[in-house]
Amino acid sequence: MSRKKRLAACAAVALLCALSAAHAAERSFRVSYSAPATAYLPLWAAKDAGFFERRNLKVEILYVGSSPIALSALLNGEIDVLAGGGTVAPVAYANGFRDLALFATLDRRLPFKIYAAPAITDLSRIRGKRFGVTRFGGTLDFATRYFLKSIGLDVQRDVRLIQIGNTADILAALINGSVDVGTLTLPYNFIAKKSGYRELADLAQTRARYATAAFLTRQKLIVEQRGRMESLVQALVEAIHFVKSHPEAALNLLQRYTRSADREISKLAYDEYAQKIWPRLPHIEPEDIKLILEHLAQTNSKAREIHPAALIDNSLVENVARSGLVEQLYK
Repeated sequence: MSRKKRLAACAAVALLCALSAAHAAERSFRVSYSAPATAYLPLWAAKDAGFFERRNLKVEILYVGSSPIALSALLNGEIDVLAGGGTVAPVAYANGFRDLALFATLDRRLPFKIYAAPAITDLSRIRGKRFGVTRFGGTLDFATRYFLKSIGLDVQRDVRLIQIGNTADILAALINGSVDVGTLTLPYNFIAKKSGYRELADLAQTRARYATAAFLTRQKLIVEQRGRMESLVQALVEAIHFVKSHPEAALNLLQRYTRSADREISKLAYDEYAQKIWPRLPHIEPEDIKLILEHLAQTNSKAREIHPAALIDNSLVENVARSGLVEQLYK
């Protein structure tokens, strides 16, 4: 090949690379979330309040209610980021998909509360009682067993765990007397409280960490689109500040995305997250997924071989932290 032809070929390759990069920069990020849950309000606000747009990001928000379907879409390139990837990332990693990284999280606490009939005044009185949980092996069931063990109870001997459909069913079982105690999530814990049932424990206030609302992507995307991915994290940080400092606007968004007509319940859920759960900086640490791996190991022995740090890339959040953005927002 002559020198002139080689130069022409190199120029053609460079042009194709430039066009490819330009196309990638113009293409929208597609971000899925796994449930219409309060935890994801900052993500919705980043979109609807314009924080993505201010960072020159085109972002499409998609609700994909099945985590396995969302994971498949991520692996196939149909979405770019999976919000709610904390529980599926270890499953994918254990099955050989190593080009994945958890890079941020909107929560790192177990979002459950234990409620009981009014006659049961504290945890010491739940021995021998009927205790309602959701599907055995599910996150709520695992969290309940973990908590009971942490306070010295033997779940096989000291309580009688009863598998009930979902958290709404657990509340119904409490009300009709089918169970004496139950683990509840938002908004059913607030309904239980309004109905006169007694809160015995708030698992979000324990030392247990469990990052369910974590953001998962391909490591390749972080490398090839680092600038845009960092802008996405910056927009999330700004949106967290927005929802904490603009409660009325945040509540309107929350009700729209969760389709809740009950303003009082939505306000209680908002206050819970704004005061206790949403972090100023959405970093994720190995400690945040240790319990997830312990949970997975009950059904998949490969999980015991996974080092939590292998699933995490905190470089995007660390760069945002160094920029001073958080200090500027909360000064």
